Amino acid sequence: MERRGISICYECISALRQQPKRARLAALAPLQQKTRRHISAQAHNEALRTSGRTTTRKHSVKVLESLLVAARSAHTISAQDLNALHNRILELTNTALKPEDGKLPSEQRVLYVLEQLQALVTSLINGQTIEPASKTEANQETSATSALLGSVNTRAYPAFISKASLLNLASERAEELLRHPNIFITPGVLKAYVQLQTTLHQPASLADAFHLYAHKPIPIASGSKIAFKESSPNALNSAVDPKTGNLALDAALATNDLPLAIDIITTTFSTPAFKRSKLLRQCLLPLSGLLVLPLGAWTASSQFALLQNSMDPAYATGVAFAGTLAYLGHVGTIGYVAITTANDQMERVTWAQGVPLWERFLREEERAACDRVAGRWGFEDRGRRGEEEGGEWEVLREFVGVRGMVLDRAELMEGME
Repeated sequence: MERRGISICYECISALRQQPKRARLAALAPLQQKTRRHISAQAHNEALRTSGRTTTRKHSVKVLESLLVAARSAHTISAQDLNALHNRILELTNTALKPEDGKLPSEQRVLYVLEQLQALVTSLINGQTIEPASKTEANQETSATSALLGSVNTRAYPAFISKASLLNLASERAEELLRHPNIFITPGVLKAYVQLQTTLHQPASLADAFHLYAHKPIPIASGSKIAFKESSPNALNSAVDPKTGNLALDAALATNDLPLAIDIITTTFSTPAFKRSKLLRQCLLPLSGLLVLPLGAWTASSQFALLQNSMDPAYATGVAFAGTLAYLGHVGTIGYVAITTANDQMERVTWAQGVPLWERFLREEERAACDRVAGRWGFEDRGRRGEEEGGEWEVLREFVGVRGMVLDRAELMEGME
């Protein structure tokens, strides 16, 4: 077969090359549309196979997103909620400060108010732990309480009501309750107040609260009038519970307030009422046993005299009674010395020479509190103990010294044995 030649017009080719770009794209448009239809037809079948999985995955993502939004919104407190909490705090405290019947508020009412304030404060602080979505990626590990009490709230709340102002209001109203002359401070009320201020990280008023607990006049309702009776600060019921005192001391140490810690020790563990209370709580049973001991020893000696026939029964009873008392007396003395001279719990504060053993026993909580304060303000490294300097450390050393104690006795330090 013979091929025929094809004549090519070079002028036409050059004319095509000189066409604008839009004209060339318009000429290629039908081919591109055909190609797209072909590709979309192939992709359509694949889309039909994966449409079920894609729809399910999108639905799951939407559900998770809605749950996250709901969780965040659950911890978001609006301005109306802040106003409601503000009014709730005022209403609660007014029920105890200004009772409708004009009578003295009962202990149950004051406890209810303090417990409700504690619940409101706890919920308000916990509501700050989850931040908005724009801040979740920052991963800030600051505590909720410090964020509320130590910084200004930047959310769109009213200027006069914020979370920090509500916490301050709860603290002020609780202190007003405690200082009100018509409210009698019971051990339960004092404990609830200390717990509330500890939660708020505002322990500045705790030393005054302990002083009020021992010295505040007792209100007495006499008809339509209210009379006041002077309280005895040295009475047994004026002693602060050790757990309450330690809780307040922990709050003072957490805020690095040395004067407050010293005041708390002075108004709790150093009072004569606390020593008398400890003597009654821990020594009543042993002293009762000591009083009954001679009678029990005489009864046992009489029975022992009947079991022997080598001596006169009366003489044998006397010998057995003397031996029993001597044995119990020696054993009791050894036990008393062992209890009052125990020093394994001492770290930096020890007793000075010449302090009686019975006084060491009664004032052990006071010494332990001073030891905790010294451990908080001093060096943790045992090798560096004794190198502390500064005004606060000198104040602490003097405070410990005037109470018959020694801070960092040389012979008890590391390497000085």
